[in-house]
Amino acid sequence: MPNVGGPKQSRRLLLSSVVTSVLTYGISIWADALETQDSWRKAGPIYRMSALRVASAFRTVSEEAVCVISGTLPLRVLAKERRNLYHRKTTTTLSAEELRIEERQKSIARWQRQWDAAEKGRCYQDMAAFEYLHRFKHDNSPECPSCPGVIENAKHVFFECPRFYPQRDQLENVLQQSIQPETIVEAMLSSKPLGTPSTHLQQKSS
Repeated sequence: MPNVGGPKQSRRLLLSSVVTSVLTYGISIWADALETQDSWRKAGPIYRMSALRVASAFRTVSEEAVCVISGTLPLRVLAKERRNLYHRKTTTTLSAEELRIEERQKSIARWQRQWDAAEKGRCYQDMAAFEYLHRFKHDNSPECPSCPGVIENAKHVFFECPRFYPQRDQLENVLQQSIQPETIVEAMLSSKPLGTPSTHLQQKSS
């Protein structure tokens, strides 16, 4: 799928869910195999490419960043969640729904810790920002059209640019919290019907 144009966000998400379902079939059994380089080289790039297509991002975007943008758990985190669900379902007193919610909360917390441990500057640089449109000759300038002299990177678009105040306000009203780098992972992986960050930005840019 092309980054510019192509299927709408809803169609990209649907296609990605099919890829994830096939790729993670029986993953609760073989989750530990992802810790080996051989297994990761087979599964990791496919999962990452699927997330890239959802986010309409370039291949230079890191796994950490593209998973946040597309609103998908990293494959290793997802594998641990599925494995835990499989092993706990016969021993827990929780209902299936309560168990699913509890394990998802643990997954989000685990992913947030990984995000916090990553180098923030690198993550912001890697994220699929409009700066890359200029690098790949899809735009004439890397600067923000609303903020002269400011590079239109992901940090600027998500957290700073006044052009996107309405989208941020709408998102914060739904979440009932302010959007900050420290909470972005939890927000994007929320079960609330928010869509993904790229959904909101594409709607604004179109």
